[in-house]
Amino acid sequence: METLVFCACFTIIAIASKEIGRTLLKTGLPLISGFLFTGIIAGPYVLNLIHKDAILHLRFVDELSLAFIAFAASNELHLKELKKTFKSIAWITSGLIISTFTLCTLTLLFVSDVIPFMKDMPISSRFAVSLLAGSILVARSPSSAIAIINELRAKGPFTSTILSVTVIMDVLVIILFSTNSSIADAILSGVQFNIGFIGLLIFELSISFIIGYVLSKLLIFLLKISLRSTVKTCLILFSGYSVFLFSSELRNISHVYLPVEILLEPLLICMVASFYVSNFSRYRKEFSQILYDIAPPIYIAFFTLTGASLALDVLTNTWHIAVILFIVRCIALFIGSFTGGMLAGNPLAMNRISWMAYVTQAGVGLGLAKEVIVEFPEFGTPFATIIISVIVLNQIVGPPLFTYAIKHIGEDRPRAKTIEFEGLRDAIIFGTDGQAFALARSLNSQGWHAQIAGIRIPHEFGVSTSDIQVIRFSHITLSEMQNMQLEKAGAVVAMMSDEENFQICELVYEHFGTETLIARLHDRNNFARFQVLDVLIVDPGTAIVSLLEHFVRSPSAASLLMGMDSSQKIVDVEVRNPELYGVAIRDVVLPFDTIIMSIRRRGQIFIPHGYSLLEAGDLVTVIGSLKNIEAIALRFDVNKEHALVNFVEKARAKELTDQSVQTDVQKIIKTAGFPHKDRFETLISQSLVLDIKERIDVNAFFDLVAHKMSDQLNIHPSVLYDLLLKREQEVTTVLSPGLAVPHIIIDGENKFSILLARCKKGIIFSKNQPGVYAAFVLVGTRDERNFHLRALSEIAQIVLAPHFENRWKRARSEKTLKNVIIHSNS
Repeated sequence: METLVFCACFTIIAIASKEIGRTLLKTGLPLISGFLFTGIIAGPYVLNLIHKDAILHLRFVDELSLAFIAFAASNELHLKELKKTFKSIAWITSGLIISTFTLCTLTLLFVSDVIPFMKDMPISSRFAVSLLAGSILVARSPSSAIAIINELRAKGPFTSTILSVTVIMDVLVIILFSTNSSIADAILSGVQFNIGFIGLLIFELSISFIIGYVLSKLLIFLLKISLRSTVKTCLILFSGYSVFLFSSELRNISHVYLPVEILLEPLLICMVASFYVSNFSRYRKEFSQILYDIAPPIYIAFFTLTGASLALDVLTNTWHIAVILFIVRCIALFIGSFTGGMLAGNPLAMNRISWMAYVTQAGVGLGLAKEVIVEFPEFGTPFATIIISVIVLNQIVGPPLFTYAIKHIGEDRPRAKTIEFEGLRDAIIFGTDGQAFALARSLNSQGWHAQIAGIRIPHEFGVSTSDIQVIRFSHITLSEMQNMQLEKAGAVVAMMSDEENFQICELVYEHFGTETLIARLHDRNNFARFQVLDVLIVDPGTAIVSLLEHFVRSPSAASLLMGMDSSQKIVDVEVRNPELYGVAIRDVVLPFDTIIMSIRRRGQIFIPHGYSLLEAGDLVTVIGSLKNIEAIALRFDVNKEHALVNFVEKARAKELTDQSVQTDVQKIIKTAGFPHKDRFETLISQSLVLDIKERIDVNAFFDLVAHKMSDQLNIHPSVLYDLLLKREQEVTTVLSPGLAVPHIIIDGENKFSILLARCKKGIIFSKNQPGVYAAFVLVGTRDERNFHLRALSEIAQIVLAPHFENRWKRARSEKTLKNVIIHSNS
């Protein structure tokens, strides 16, 4: 009965804690700081609303929360997302664990003489306590890191590495704590270090992993059966809580009936179970959804109770110890991240400031501190008070440092006034009737920039178009279209006469490569003409009937398509992130309320399944809430500067490695312009062109290139052919599906030449890759190194721009192919 009373009182305090946390959030403090502050105020040392007896009765809240924290930490670890950066992650993680654990352990041991609860302990016991502190201070905070990354819309190799290291370390720290907890227990119990102790430690860890595997099967069973979500959540939390009960009972029984005490770490068991469910079962998404939904009340209860558990009398005497540990930990983070980054081969600029991203601590660190109270009650409370004080300092100082680091590296993407997740959001509407203006206003309300273009603008619309830009033109010609900057449009809508619409669509199709072409049709006999140009055709005569039919057959789907459900949106997102190329959809972590409906690839639309692999340039149709769709767009997109640098690094000739390519390319990007751009455009205008009509293999292609370029370079075709083939055999010059940049260095001085090649049916560089439709062949001497990199940078910006593939494939002459390159960035 007493426990129920305590629970009722604590529930009221937790509700207040939630509101106080939200209030303090407005001041810039982390949310958990508000919860901890509320717990301190309500605790036994201030208002005494939660007295010491109540804290003991509410111990089950801690254990439920700790099980959840272990589940949540391991749920963030997805093996398939770590493969591509494993080397960097491994080195940095190792450096951070070794430096932080070693320095923090030695520091606490060194200052133990001035810590009240440690100064009377023998040196062996002090060392045991220091081991526990060192292992806890290794912990990070994935939730804080994710929140900052989302807030800054950060994207790039620095951000990706930081997040991966942060997630994996919160898993490894539980294993580290489990090992050190057993060692500390042995030291404090007077057990001798011998082969028997090592055997016992291995036995405990092995049993923990086995029980974790069994628990994972139980979790999968609970997720599989048909129950209400609330019931599943309660059963999952209870299964985690049961592990704590089992571990405690086993420890007591072994203490009484066995010559050794068996200590199984419940956090490790829960972590193993969650890791298996998240990586080796098909219930990861449902499991993640349950953890996501239950997280707010769990965190409120746990952090509020943690604040109430702080021994303020100890804190007043040991605050300086917390400050020392905080400073030493920051130094350890710098040493570990810098050393690990250098061994991984990361850029020096990144290594210098990466430590700032690892300062923040939260859930797992606090959970382990509370676990010490449970496992070592004789000194647990004062020990946890010091550690929690350090964690609070880290949580206050860490986020601003992480924010600064991301901005300094340049991977933040400041939020624009309108969302940018649909790529190009400019639309040109050719037509001046009421429907054209209504469409423009509707698009503008959705964050697009819609413009009206017409030969004749009705007076009534010309007066009331302050919210819509109106472009007047005299004739439908290429020069008039270029003046409108149609290359920047994401969509073109033709709403004039059929003949005028066809002229517009033909010009746009051939010269601008706009992805979305839409035409309002007046005569169905013209249907085939527009279809050849890949135009989306709207026939007013049948559109209303078709729409009504959809409403009858599937009201919900029709409502979504018509935008009648304001909470759900349907958008197209292009896959540009190289980390997602070749990744199955089931392995991509998506927000819970979003679904990938279809994928458009090389002009074909198909309905994907979980094992469908993403490819570069895929146009993915996603349905979900606006906020989560924006998160997906950020996930699928890529940091532009990083993409350009990565492109040039992959494409550069191996002979040009005497300086830092990354640094040079970054300078080139920032200083792009005349006179180098003039030289590049001149080279393109004078370049040789191969427009290959049939499907050929790479050997035949290089033979054509060698004969085409030999006269211009004054080199025998066989020499050029051998150089091109040798370069391709060393490492493929295919940089992305459909795109290749063969390049070689030749003897001599002041020579540089470019050949443009197109093959709509595909050049076969490898049987395992799609055919190459665009190839840029670069041949130059060593003294042209800087221009070689600049040319690669220019090509990278062109081919990475939206609609390059469409414009390249649709060009109808060699001159038009050259114009695609010259006018891409104009």
